[in-house]
Amino acid sequence: MRTANKHDWLTKVEPPSPSAPKPPRILVVDDEETIREMLSETLSEAASYEVDTAADGREALQKMRSSHFDLVITDLRMPEMDGARLLDIARHEFPEIPIVVITGFARLETAIESLRLGAANFITKPFRLSEILDVIDKSIKRKRAREIPQRVLPCLFKEEIVFHIPPNLDSKSGVIHYLTEKLVGVGICDESARYFVSVSLDEALTNAIFYGCLELPSGLRETESGTEVFNRLVSERLADPQYNSRAITVEMDLSPERVIYRITDPGPGFDPPDLRAAPIEPTELSRLHGRGLLLISCFMDEVWYNERGTQITMVKRPSGGRGVLETEKREPRITDLS
Repeated sequence: MRTANKHDWLTKVEPPSPSAPKPPRILVVDDEETIREMLSETLSEAASYEVDTAADGREALQKMRSSHFDLVITDLRMPEMDGARLLDIARHEFPEIPIVVITGFARLETAIESLRLGAANFITKPFRLSEILDVIDKSIKRKRAREIPQRVLPCLFKEEIVFHIPPNLDSKSGVIHYLTEKLVGVGICDESARYFVSVSLDEALTNAIFYGCLELPSGLRETESGTEVFNRLVSERLADPQYNSRAITVEMDLSPERVIYRITDPGPGFDPPDLRAAPIEPTELSRLHGRGLLLISCFMDEVWYNERGTQITMVKRPSGGRGVLETEKREPRITDLS
C-alpha cells in the first residue's frame, strides 16, 4: 500500500491562460418579433456581438437588473412600457449604459425628445447596416472610455488648456477623456450628463477631422457605395502630407460655473446652419453627417459657429436649459464668455 505523503493534499494549479476580451453585450427591445430577430441575427453575425432581446420596456428593465449589458437598442412605441418610459427609468438606474432608440417616424421632434430623455443616439427605419454598426461602435467606445477611473478635483477653481491634435481618430478618445474627466468632481454635471458631453466632443472632433482637416465631401456617406469611397478617401488623405500635417486646436476653459469647449479646424469652412431659422428637415435625420450637429445641440446648453464655419463653441453649465445651435455674429475669445 502506498504511504500518503504529507504534500499529497496539494493540487498542482496551472496558471490561467489569457482569455480574449468578451464581446460587447447588447439588449434589443422591440415589440415586433421580426425586428428583434433581424437585429439579433445581424449584430451577432456582422460584428460578433452577444445579443439578448426583450419585447417591451418592462421585460428590458428586468433583464438589465439581472444581467450586464454594454448597450441597449429600443423601439419607442411598445405596449406595457414604451421606450420613452424605459429611457426615463434607465437613465437614473443605469446611467453608464448608452441607449440607442429606434424610430420609424423621421421627425426632428421625436429624435430630440428621445435625446433629452437620455438616449445616446438614434437609428431610423428602414435600417441601414452601416448606420447601425457605426452608431453602436461609437456608443460602446464612449462607454468604455468613461469606465477609466476619473480623478476628482473638488477644489479646482479654474483650468484652461489647449490641445493641438493631428487629424487621426486614434487621438480622440484620450483627448475627450482628458477634457471631461473633471466635470463630475467640479460639479458641472453627473456621470450621465458627462457621457453626453463626451458624445458632443466626439461628434465635433470627428467633423473637424473629416470635413476640416481632410476636406471630405459631407454627403458622401449617404449610400452604401458612398461609405466605401468615403473610407478609402480617409485612408488616402491620412497618408498624404498635404492633409496629415494639419492640426485641430481644442480649447477648454473649466470652472465651477461652466465649461467652455472650442474646436477650430484648418479647413475651408462651410455655411453653418441656424436651427432656429431653418429646422432640419425630417429626411436629414438619417444622414450621418447631420447627426453630429443634432446631438451636440441637444446635449450642450449653448452651441454656435463662427461665420466661416471653421470653429464651434460649446458651453455646458451646472444648470440651465438646452441651448440651440446658432451662428455667432462675431468671434469672441473664450475669456469673453466667463
